[in-house]
Amino acid sequence: MSKPRKKYRPRWLAKPVTLQLAIQGVAYLSKEDQAARVAPVREAVSFIAQGKAAKEHWSAIFDAMNMLEQFNQMPQVMKGGRDYIESMQTVIVGILERAKEGKRALYPSELEDLRGFADLWADVLSTVTRRDYYVCETKTHQRLVQVIRTGKGVKVLEAV
Repeated sequence: MSKPRKKYRPRWLAKPVTLQLAIQGVAYLSKEDQAARVAPVREAVSFIAQGKAAKEHWSAIFDAMNMLEQFNQMPQVMKGGRDYIESMQTVIVGILERAKEGKRALYPSELEDLRGFADLWADVLSTVTRRDYYVCETKTHQRLVQVIRTGKGVKVLEAV
């Protein structure tokens, strides 16, 4: 005769990785994370204002602009920013077009717009969860890859 089987009793064990992921998904970006993402944009605005902007500075501005454009499509983060984003894109194109001609000076309104853009970027990041940021970053990357592949509706600007 064999022994009767023991009754199976599942035991719940907290899996640290799963628990950590769940907590990080609803946690806001830390002050350090916010500062690390805002600093390149503020630095870029400073260099652009001095007329010393390099490609990496413009890259920081374009990255933030693309992320804001995606955040605008996420109603839990940002609503009604389409007009502002389009006007900022126009300002940036104007600055770059003049830079091609060798004119690196900014109009006071452009400088104010760029500083306002950096402030908006900081404000948006203060309301974003880690999950929202990750989703936005992923969707932005996918959208840019798709746009570059198709080449439709793309205006290539070269930072000088």
